[in-house]
Amino acid sequence: MNTRSAVDKLAFQRLLSRNVKLPLAAGVLTALVFVALIFYLLSVLEAVSRSDRVTGQAHEVQRLSIDMETGMRGFLITGDNSFLAPYETALPRVEAGLAALRGAVADNPTQAGRIEQIAALQKQWDLFANEMVELRRANGDYQTAVQLGRGKRLTDEARASFAAFIATEQALRNQRNDQANRTALLIVGLILLVSLTLSGLLAYFGRRQLMDLSESYDAVLGAQNAHAAQLEQQAWLRSSQTELTGELVGQQGGQEMGRKVLAFFSRKLGSAVGAVYIREPQGTLRRVASYGFSQAAEATTQVFSPTESLVGQAASENRLMVIEPVDASYLKVNTGLGEGAPRAALLLPVQHDGVVVGVVELGLLRAPDARRLALLELVAGNIGSATAAVRHREQLQDALAETQQLNEELQVQQEELRTANEELEEQSRALRESQANLENQQAELEQTNSQLSERTEALDQRNIALRRVQRDLQDRAEELQRASRYKSEFLANMSHELRTPLNSALILSKLLGDNPQGNLTVEQVKFAESIYSSGNDLLVLINDILDIAKVEAGKMELVPEDVPVARLADSLSMTFTPLAEQKRIAFRSVVRPDVPAALHTDRQRVEQVLKNLLSNALKFTDRGEVTLTVSAAEDGGADFAVADTGIGIAPDQQDVIFEAFRQADGTTSRRYGGTGLGLSISRDLAGLLGGTIDVDSVPGRGSTFTLRLPPRLPDATGTTAAVRPAAPRPPPAAPAASRPAAPLPLPPAPPQPEFADDRALPRDHHRRVLVIEDEPQFAHILYDLAHELGYRCLVAHGAADGFALATQFVPDAILLDMRLPDSPGLGVLQQLKDDPHTRHIPVHVVSAQDQSEAALHMGAIGYALKPTSRDQLKQVFQKIEDKLANKVKQVLLVEDDALQREAVVKLIGDDDVAITAVESGEEAMKLLRDRTFDCMITDLRLPDMQGSELLKRMATEEISSFPPVIVYTGRNLTRDEEAELLRYSRSIIIKGARSPERLLDEVTLFLHKVESELSTERQSMLKAARGRDKVFEGRRILLVDDDVRNIFALTSALEHRGAIVEIGRNGIEALDKLDRVPDIDLVLMDVMMPEMDGLEATRRLRQDKRFEKLPVIAVTAKAMKDDQEACLAAGASDYLAKPVDLDRLFSLLRVWMPKMERL
Repeated sequence: MNTRSAVDKLAFQRLLSRNVKLPLAAGVLTALVFVALIFYLLSVLEAVSRSDRVTGQAHEVQRLSIDMETGMRGFLITGDNSFLAPYETALPRVEAGLAALRGAVADNPTQAGRIEQIAALQKQWDLFANEMVELRRANGDYQTAVQLGRGKRLTDEARASFAAFIATEQALRNQRNDQANRTALLIVGLILLVSLTLSGLLAYFGRRQLMDLSESYDAVLGAQNAHAAQLEQQAWLRSSQTELTGELVGQQGGQEMGRKVLAFFSRKLGSAVGAVYIREPQGTLRRVASYGFSQAAEATTQVFSPTESLVGQAASENRLMVIEPVDASYLKVNTGLGEGAPRAALLLPVQHDGVVVGVVELGLLRAPDARRLALLELVAGNIGSATAAVRHREQLQDALAETQQLNEELQVQQEELRTANEELEEQSRALRESQANLENQQAELEQTNSQLSERTEALDQRNIALRRVQRDLQDRAEELQRASRYKSEFLANMSHELRTPLNSALILSKLLGDNPQGNLTVEQVKFAESIYSSGNDLLVLINDILDIAKVEAGKMELVPEDVPVARLADSLSMTFTPLAEQKRIAFRSVVRPDVPAALHTDRQRVEQVLKNLLSNALKFTDRGEVTLTVSAAEDGGADFAVADTGIGIAPDQQDVIFEAFRQADGTTSRRYGGTGLGLSISRDLAGLLGGTIDVDSVPGRGSTFTLRLPPRLPDATGTTAAVRPAAPRPPPAAPAASRPAAPLPLPPAPPQPEFADDRALPRDHHRRVLVIEDEPQFAHILYDLAHELGYRCLVAHGAADGFALATQFVPDAILLDMRLPDSPGLGVLQQLKDDPHTRHIPVHVVSAQDQSEAALHMGAIGYALKPTSRDQLKQVFQKIEDKLANKVKQVLLVEDDALQREAVVKLIGDDDVAITAVESGEEAMKLLRDRTFDCMITDLRLPDMQGSELLKRMATEEISSFPPVIVYTGRNLTRDEEAELLRYSRSIIIKGARSPERLLDEVTLFLHKVESELSTERQSMLKAARGRDKVFEGRRILLVDDDVRNIFALTSALEHRGAIVEIGRNGIEALDKLDRVPDIDLVLMDVMMPEMDGLEATRRLRQDKRFEKLPVIAVTAKAMKDDQEACLAAGASDYLAKPVDLDRLFSLLRVWMPKMERL
């Protein structure tokens, strides 16, 4: 394109000349006009300045004239020559001033004439003044001359002349200013008007010419860009064609070729979905490759006829088809996040030598442009050639494969013919040999037939004898079943008859041994403890007999669970080490490194067997040592070897000791005691667990009993025991087992935690904190933080271990978890607060379970929910530190009765207790806003408000802190009132005969006072208060039992704890009592009773909607199988077997007693 024809160079130069020279000339002219204006304004300014000078001189001359007149008058009046000084001074200056004015206005005749007139008047006044001065000096009659007024007339005329002169000069000055302003405004306005007009014309004509010039340049650039785009498109098309041709070169199948074509279009055209179809020899189109298809689209038809669908239509018409827009149901674009429909679809037929050999189908997310369509038409031939090459290659491969197959078939047929010939020859030889063998076998069969007939007769005789023996065995089995049933019934009845009196003996001896009133001597207490110990020994014997019966009957129940081997060995070591120390023998526990970490078995039964073996070893060993060695078994299990250096067992007695009621010999039984049941039960239990017990002993040197256990408990089908899945172990607060453990002579030492703590360090000035936490990682975090903050730290991973550490070391504070493996945290907290030696220790709970309300009611100082940050844990330690550092405890007493206030102050007052007593709620609120208290005691009847209202205001209004609140009132409360008050208070004490002891007990609990530091009188009050449990105080319990001894024993125990006991002697009386007596909190129901047993009574009780949630605890002396299931199926809440252990009974009652404490 020729650019000169589009752009006129002369026109461009004229445009530049006009738009540069004309503004420059206008600027120069404007500058000249402004210079002339400035000179004009300067001349006007000079004229104005001269007028100002003339006016000033005129004022000065007029002033001097006035001074002369003043001086003359002063002299005339006083005759003092000093008054003539102004006159004499001004006289020459007036003449000089008039001369100057005369020169200044010489160009103005009017003003010059006025100056001459003023000069003449001044001369006349000067003559008059000289005459007056002379007369005054000569003491002449100057007054008459003055009165004639000649001097005044001359002065007035002079002043009038001065005024006219000055006014004329001012008028000239103003006139010159006005004229200069008008001239300047006119010139500036004209310049602006001319400049704007000229600029507008230049802009208008210049813009029109520039627009024409711009359009010319745009046309040139547009043509160049279009040419460049066309070249770029051609280059892109050629490079894309070359790229596709390079990819399609080589030997490849139709599927590989289709994938490359689709990948190419995905890169170049941005296609999101596509497919390649190749024409087969029969004319159909087969899909060989796809891209971006959904699962549903992949499953659709892959072969189309030439007239079927748009694919066939495009092939038959041999033209590019563009479908836009595309219906949503036509084609789907599938991605990892979902699927959608494309915006446009392309169907490109590809041909070779004028014949369509395939179709490419593409889906685009936007409409295709001309460039992409051009690419499609350009590469269609390349794809057609590649497709034809693929078809030819496939045909060649098919022909080659067919040829190879024919060759292979020919070879196989030749081999088969050769094999058939060999087989025919072999068969011929075999037939000849078979004929000879058959002749020999025929002779042998004839001989065998005669022998079989004889044996058949003998077998018939044996079958008749076996059937007779089988009938005898069935009869004996039935007799054994009857005997077993009679034995079970006998044991159950004997258990009932033995446990019923034993129950009363144990309960009453336990009550006497506790000596709550302190009225028994030490010897009498020992007698009661001996009775209780003997009763427990008898109970152990009864349980052993029942265990043998259960094992023999195949009704022993096993509870499989994962049992850590090392922890089991540690537990046994803790139990038996104190017993060995009492006998002054050594006890060692060794766990080999190759022992498996855990066994899947019944923990209780394994412990029962090992405890029996260890007890025997300690019993029969007087000196030396007892060793428990745990090693790995070959089958992956574990071997527990109990070795002692005792009396040993003779070889002929080593089988006898495993029989029931048998020991090694009579002398052993007499010397060492025992029933001989332990090893028999242990052997049977070991068999149920899938293991064995081996013994190796040398008389006089000791024995080794080895319990061998498999890694997993055998299936129930392989044993006679009933195996049930492991369930969570019941907490100690609510045991259901009936066997009371005999008290050990010494408490076992708490086991070491997962990591070393500070229990071995001597007691020093550092404070000790006990961490009871089952998670070793979190326990270690607390351990490290305690060290960082200057504490010594003890760690326990279980409830029993934690309580043992607390009683042994008495730490300064305790951090307690609620979820512990062997008991709930609330049970540990209850034990700590019930023990006089540990109840003063501040306990802070850190747990994932939200049981804050219950924990705070039981005396915890705080509650933190997991997960906790490091800052929150530091706040927990800071709270403990504040509690420990606060030596003087602050108590707020709100009581309107002065006598009651004084009594409470005397009751709880001490050196380290500061009591602030007020009589109204408002006074209490004022103190609570300003101060922090450790405990608060309040009455409900206050002069200005109710105590409940005070508690609500404390909860809703802003106060310093909410202290533990004890409600101490004389008014009986309803259940709803108690429930409302317990939302804000920790305890409710009803004033009565035993209330001072209760109040002292609660205050010492919340103030964390050490009980041993209290006075003897207060310790006695606290002991009496704890004899009555606040959980049972005022609670009504229905005791249903037909045995008077049991009623007496249980009633004594429950009433001693503060409960109210109602009696029923059978199920009928129990239902009658429930109808007549309101507010029964719990039922203790015996099972075996006349008229109506406990199970039937429980069923009928549950049918009444009033008693659907009433706790019912079944109590029975029958300890055989299925007793617990039968009680629970009848509707009992829990189960307790006789003889009743009081501690377990009270723990069970605490669990099931309705959650509403009334002290």
